[in-house]
Amino acid sequence: MNKKKIIVSIILLLVAIGAFYGYCEYNRKPASMADTRSDFTFNTANLLAAFEQDEAAANKLYLDKVIEVEGAVKEITADEKGFYTVVIGEDASLSSVRCSVDSLFSSKAAGLQTGGLVKLRGVCTGFMADKLLGSDVTLVRCAIIEK
Repeated sequence: MNKKKIIVSIILLLVAIGAFYGYCEYNRKPASMADTRSDFTFNTANLLAAFEQDEAAANKLYLDKVIEVEGAVKEITADEKGFYTVVIGEDASLSSVRCSVDSLFSSKAAGLQTGGLVKLRGVCTGFMADKLLGSDVTLVRCAIIEK
């Protein structure tokens, strides 16, 4: 009888531990880019040049990597749901870095001024080349980094 109680207690304990672990994993939030170490750091001109010179090599190096980029704000837009996109780059160039801002940083994005310098950290998701309209490097889940 005593052995059965011990076995049942151990099984219940293991089930409780498994349930707690499952609950924690289900409710886990993704890491903020503000707390994530960047794999690469660029200014906008250098990041754009890397993709424009050799897109295939740059894709191998930078796709799905955390990139920190600094540059002048060209444009700030918000969609109908309140999600911000910050476009940074040189005013004289049609090419830019498009940064989809994480919703945790929406208030900071709303406070940015065009022409001001900003540092953003996000995950690189690709490059869109267009000789007539300019090329764009896209970063998602971006955090606005304080200087």
